[in-house]
Amino acid sequence: MKYYGYTGKRLDIDLTTSTWTVTDLSPELLSRYIGGKGLAARIIYDEVDQGCDPLAPENYLVFATGPLTGTLAPLSGRTVVGTKSPLTGIWVDSNAGGFLGPEIKRAGYDVVVIKGKAPAPVNVLIENDLISFMPAVSLWGLDSEETHIRLKAQYGEDYRVACIGTAGEQLIPISAIISEMRGFGRGGVGAVMGSKNLKALVAHGTHTLKIFDPDAFMAINQESYNELAINSDTGGGRQRYGSNVIYSAMNELGVHPVKNFQSSVNEHAEELSEDRMSEELVEKDKACFGCPVACSKFSKVKTGKYKGEYTEGPEYENTWAFGAQCGNGDYGAVVAAEHICDQYGIDSISAGNAIGFAMECVQRGIISQAEIGYDLEFGNTDSMIQMLHQIGKGEGVGRLLGLGTKAAAEKLGQGSEAFAMHVKGLELPAYDPRGAYAMGLAYATSDRGGCHLRSWPIAAEGLQHNGRIDPYSIEFKAEFVKNEQDLISIVDSIGMCLFATFALSPRQIVRLMYSATGLERFKEIDDVLETGERIYNLTRLFNYREGVEADTLPARLLDEEMPDGPAQGNRTPLKEMLEEYYFIRGWDESGTPGQEKLTQLGLE
Repeated sequence: MKYYGYTGKRLDIDLTTSTWTVTDLSPELLSRYIGGKGLAARIIYDEVDQGCDPLAPENYLVFATGPLTGTLAPLSGRTVVGTKSPLTGIWVDSNAGGFLGPEIKRAGYDVVVIKGKAPAPVNVLIENDLISFMPAVSLWGLDSEETHIRLKAQYGEDYRVACIGTAGEQLIPISAIISEMRGFGRGGVGAVMGSKNLKALVAHGTHTLKIFDPDAFMAINQESYNELAINSDTGGGRQRYGSNVIYSAMNELGVHPVKNFQSSVNEHAEELSEDRMSEELVEKDKACFGCPVACSKFSKVKTGKYKGEYTEGPEYENTWAFGAQCGNGDYGAVVAAEHICDQYGIDSISAGNAIGFAMECVQRGIISQAEIGYDLEFGNTDSMIQMLHQIGKGEGVGRLLGLGTKAAAEKLGQGSEAFAMHVKGLELPAYDPRGAYAMGLAYATSDRGGCHLRSWPIAAEGLQHNGRIDPYSIEFKAEFVKNEQDLISIVDSIGMCLFATFALSPRQIVRLMYSATGLERFKEIDDVLETGERIYNLTRLFNYREGVEADTLPARLLDEEMPDGPAQGNRTPLKEMLEEYYFIRGWDESGTPGQEKLTQLGLE
């Protein structure tokens, strides 16, 4: 059969036996789950046993591309890594840009499924239909940056690399996979890779993708590039500031959390502003495959204590995680911290969140200076950097924080659970839902735990000039979050960057899908949106099978009033929104998908 947009091939790699197999993906499977997140979720739900230890050889690590990955569609460089999370014990898919996904597609595969455990450290090399298992003992113990340098020197710059640093080797639950300075960051995917003794995946391909209707596809692409160019975000602010384009707005809205969500008034807002980053740090723009936005920035510190430090960023979430979350106003320390996370292969959101949590524990006398060995206090950048190194090395209190804030709080006790800022074990990012209620619902119902990338209603609650919805109302919030979760499930499955949705309509995205693939289910928008709903319900089923916790928020966000700022006096009214959300989803009162909904979606 001819495949368009897809290669139609699944590559299974068994590290235990150093063997591989290639099988065909059915058009029916692709049309029902698209690719990327959807395809990874279907494979893992069907083939990974209930109760499987995330770090056992039987768990899968799935690299999945989408039908637009590697095509001429804009922002089409995305890849998903799906697995059962060692941090949360539930579903996780971590999404990154760069060039890895397009290279996997050019090598001839839509999805690479890695299972088993190698007897010794190994790299897997994919070169079209040749799969090689290369000893990696000499690379074991190296950071991700040095690993990239050596592999690029060995194979060539056009070979694409995804690897772990020492955090993944040590199975640290907040460890990440790094691919050419882009991170598959969340949920401990690096620890799963480390548990398999897999240091790096290297890919290179020479195949060409076929498009179903090239003329229509190119016409829609031209329209899409124009939309991206004239949009004030993708064609303006994001090009200049990267993801930090929203930094000042979040501070002004009073949703930028300060000192572990204790406050919303950031005394260092000006020192960490997007203008200061752009003017004093950024040296050049960088773009992922097929991206005209170039939101990634290469930054270098020119003066001060951290002179000479550099990173690809800093991203908005990291400016928060190592800025306001830790009471820091030194941009140099933010840059240094982000670079350290990339080197060790650590999820920067989780790491900064955990350090802020530990600083509050010190503030409250739950952890002593003697236990840590130095002053881990809000605003102390030296101690923040030192703790990052300890997390990456698994040393001292850093070993505890590397388990994540949920596990750390459970071990510390003394009331610390109330201000451990996570949902279902995944640390929260840089938005306080007491100032934007729908964000609380988005956190609570995210299929991977505390996440802003399953639904991002803060855009409608705080950033839109026309059509802005009241951030302090619960009206329409459940429907809004549900619809975004379904749409983003589609975007995470087609291989396109989420930022594309800031400029492109769902109908434009559907037209790209159909003209690329020719699959009938991608012809009508209602069918595609139902596919997004199917994918989100499938990950929900996986989580319930694995014993997911209730959809809730940290006690601080539910019980404590916002102490200051524009949202002063607010608590997050989750219960009311959650009841409506379950009703709209067709789930029962406990949040379990109902039989009628499962039948409608073909998930019986």
